[in-house]
Amino acid sequence: MKRVLILTTLASALCVSAHAIAAVSAEEAKELGHKLTEFGAEKAGNADGSIPPYTGGVKDLAIPADFKPGSGHYPDPFKDEKPLVSITKANEAQYAEFLMPGTKALLERLPGFRIDVYKTHRTMAYPDWVLKNTVGCARTAKLVGSVTGDGVEGAFACIPFPIPKNGYEVMWNQNLRYQGVRTDFRFRTILIDESGHKTLMGDNETQFIYQYYDRNGSKLPDNFFRTGFTRFYGPPSEVGMMTLAKYSINDGTDDDTTWIYMPGQRRVRVAPEYKYDTPMAAIGGTLLFDEVGGFQGRMDRFDFKLVGKKEMFVPYNNYRAYNSSDLVGDKYANPDDVRWEKHRVWVVEATLKPGERNIYSHRTYYIDEDTWLIVGYEAYDQSNALYRAGYTLDIVPYDKPRVGQPNAIMYDLTKGNYSVTADQGTPSQHMIPFDDLPNMGNYNTQALLNAGVR
Repeated sequence: MKRVLILTTLASALCVSAHAIAAVSAEEAKELGHKLTEFGAEKAGNADGSIPPYTGGVKDLAIPADFKPGSGHYPDPFKDEKPLVSITKANEAQYAEFLMPGTKALLERLPGFRIDVYKTHRTMAYPDWVLKNTVGCARTAKLVGSVTGDGVEGAFACIPFPIPKNGYEVMWNQNLRYQGVRTDFRFRTILIDESGHKTLMGDNETQFIYQYYDRNGSKLPDNFFRTGFTRFYGPPSEVGMMTLAKYSINDGTDDDTTWIYMPGQRRVRVAPEYKYDTPMAAIGGTLLFDEVGGFQGRMDRFDFKLVGKKEMFVPYNNYRAYNSSDLVGDKYANPDDVRWEKHRVWVVEATLKPGERNIYSHRTYYIDEDTWLIVGYEAYDQSNALYRAGYTLDIVPYDKPRVGQPNAIMYDLTKGNYSVTADQGTPSQHMIPFDDLPNMGNYNTQALLNAGVR
């Protein structure tokens, strides 16, 4: 494999204990803040300069003059840049080593599909207190649980494994990536069928609260690192519905749990089916519940192997897509609106364990070294044929830096349809970051019921 920057095959091949896994050595931890950034990325640029050194992210960026703080809309700071190269089916062979298999499949199967590659900007930025915490967590965080990957201990308000040793640690880094303390989204979900017909599947408002990043705390008050509260404003059949979701930092002791309020029934019930490979009917089954954000949920059904780190073309700094009103095309997302850059990504292969059931035989995840966000993803069916390819189109809010994830796209390569979730290309859509933890007493089942009855 060309241009593999850090090979970790031997480390991945070692037996990973199903109990506690030790943190890195003191000598390794000294690399943080020196050869590596405090959050674990390589500080230096690459050999040919196409990936620049890390210098602080959006903290050094000139904020666009038309930005309105608190508006939830982020004008493109790179709007005047032109693509360095446009890759199509005709010239993809020249760039094959930097292309994900899913991207190659889209280039080959969808007439007119292309990717425009721009200058690389390493925009992610972290508060100093998160960086300080992460350096400490490198020596204390560990995987725990009766099943490998079930949970994390010894970590709070940090990237737990800035020097990861296996695929499970990388996946927990993406679970616990820095997204601030709270972000409010108003977004739509659109399904585009094989004929190009577009159906609005959801018009929702979600509050994501990351109690794991409570600056004033020292540990989680319970076993849940993230909370999501969603109101449904459309389509008409779902108006008034609400959900409350809590995400566990140790799936071996507490499951991720979703409660749902149905206005017609005026009651709250647990939704036990909202996990694993259950298709999300709300978006035509183009996404499974454990594919939200690339991956969420328990890792007990797959073996997660860390392949290494590689330079790849991935969607990045997608402020234009965030603001676009024509992102959703008939067959694929509008190539004019999607920005691609070359970045270093961790590659994780997830293979279904013997005896376990899932519609996929294996999956591949591409996790950005700066944000710890899954920027690309592929899933293969039980015959090992490429089934789905997904991407997240991130931005970093320049007033309150954190990784934002306004848009996610999933292509079904068997049916020819695709979905766009969290599409925010209308004036009513927004992403508003906050720095303070809200009153968590407003995020329980009784509060959910009270909100529905009002």
